[in-house]
Amino acid sequence: MKFFNRLFAQLIAFLSLVAALLSCVSSDSPAVSSGPTLLVPTAANVLPEGINSTPEENPIQELSPTQELPTETAIAVEESAALFYNLPQAMLTEATGLFASPNRSEFVINVIIPVGEVVYVMGRNATGSHLRVVWNTGVGWIPVSFTDYNAAKERMEVLPIFKRAPPPCAVPLVTQFSLNSKWKSDGTQRQRIAVVIDLFRSRYGDFPTSYLSLMVNDVEIESSKRQIVEKGQFTLKDIVFSLPDYIYPGDTVGYFLDTTSDEPLAFMATIFSVPENCIWDSD
Repeated sequence: MKFFNRLFAQLIAFLSLVAALLSCVSSDSPAVSSGPTLLVPTAANVLPEGINSTPEENPIQELSPTQELPTETAIAVEESAALFYNLPQAMLTEATGLFASPNRSEFVINVIIPVGEVVYVMGRNATGSHLRVVWNTGVGWIPVSFTDYNAAKERMEVLPIFKRAPPPCAVPLVTQFSLNSKWKSDGTQRQRIAVVIDLFRSRYGDFPTSYLSLMVNDVEIESSKRQIVEKGQFTLKDIVFSLPDYIYPGDTVGYFLDTTSDEPLAFMATIFSVPENCIWDSD
């Protein structure tokens, strides 16, 4: 009973935070057609104040897991209230960041999570070297050896396996935190891209039949459409969005959520460049 009381209290607190965030969104913020209310930007429920570089996205950062946080950032991390998810918990035994993929050094957000912090475990990669975790509403990979799951065979065996974890050859470019975000391809060469997307709910139970698609130059790409079928807090787990054609310099990539739901959602997407010789199962 104590557990359910705690869960209920935390859900109420989370929904109150959502309401407060939504009240702060300006009237000229971009709207999503026939979509839900968005938790934009990253705000306090994503990361402590002042950490991410822009309201809607973070350029991929390459940082050392042993790098010390500036004093003001360390205090903000310590004081930030972690959200509760109905997932197994892991405690960090080493300071680490949320990596964009296993076996790469780029972080999805420019933050190092301190020793002793609790993260929520969504699953593991096929080799069992990394955990897919959520911290506040940032999602990424951390080494198993940096957590109390290390050498815990029974705990590892029951975790879902993410079969489509990004391969080392896929290069992370940017992480975005809003369905309204658009990424513009720069440089001089065409490239293939793939996108890993996480969509969060504060509720449990059924979600109306909905679809998420990529858009290129404001045109929906039908072949990228994926149905949202999860009934828990997380949707689109272990799904990689890809495009049938190359992206050229100056092209923009965005998102379209087709749903009748109006419940608040949080969104995170990491865009990867996929070289010609890089094999990544995205279907």
